[in-house]
Order: sequence, then structure tokens, then C-alpha cells
Amino acid sequence: MRVFQMMMVALLLSAIGACTNANDDVIPSDSSVVINNNGTWRVSYYFDKDKDETSGFAGYQFIFRDNGVLDASHNGATTSGTWKVVQDDGRQKLVLNTGTTVKPLVDLTDDWVVIEQNSSRIRLQDDNNEHLEELNFEAI
Repeated sequence: MRVFQMMMVALLLSAIGACTNANDDVIPSDSSVVINNNGTWRVSYYFDKDKDETSGFAGYQFIFRDNGVLDASHNGATTSGTWKVVQDDGRQKLVLNTGTTVKPLVDLTDDWVVIEQNSSRIRLQDDNNEHLEELNFEAI
């Protein structure tokens, strides 16, 4: 009986010791803090690898829908992808997937750190340390 009790105590202690308090999980965040879903947005600035590539997004309009769908429209054609806001390593991120492998939209597919946001502007930056990548949206 004594051996059984000791084994149970040892098992309980090892189970408790296996628990961690690490918080490295990606946690969904309040999307309304970042995105005003009641409007249309445009890319006002896109900088990638030492080059301003904003002109590639001329004429594109973006709608962030409540259900997590991202619509990108250009010249009457619409491409649908996804978006969500998460907390990752204590930083709020806007995760975009444009639903295409075609440039320039594929360049926006990434997890972007939210630098600044308000009802008319969203400033984002990639967390890639190898090169600077910035993306700004403005409400239309």
C-alpha cells in the first residue's frame, strides 16, 4: 500500500512539473481594434527590399469583411482571401492571405505587425529581420 501511495505522489509531482506557463501561442485578438470593416481601403504605401512598390497597387480596393474574408478588387475583377487579427509574442498582428500567387497581391500574404491604426489608416511592418517590409492601408 505504501509503495502505491509513493508512486501516486511521484506521478502527481511529475504531472505538475510538466506544466508550463509559457505563453508563446498565437491568440485571436479583437479585430475591430485594427480594422474598420465598414469601408473600402487602398494600399497607400508598400515598401519591400529597399524599393517602394506602392505603384503596383494602383487601382486596387480592399474590403475586410466581418467573416474574415478579404476582397481585393481591380479593374472589375475580385480576388478573395482571408484576414485575421492575432496576438503573437505580445504584439498585435494582422494576418493576410490574399488567396492568390499572382503579383502584386501575393506580396501582401504575410503576418504583419500592427504599428499604428485608427479609423482611416493602418500601418504594418513585417517582422522579418533580413529586410524591411512596410505596408500601409488608408480608408477610401
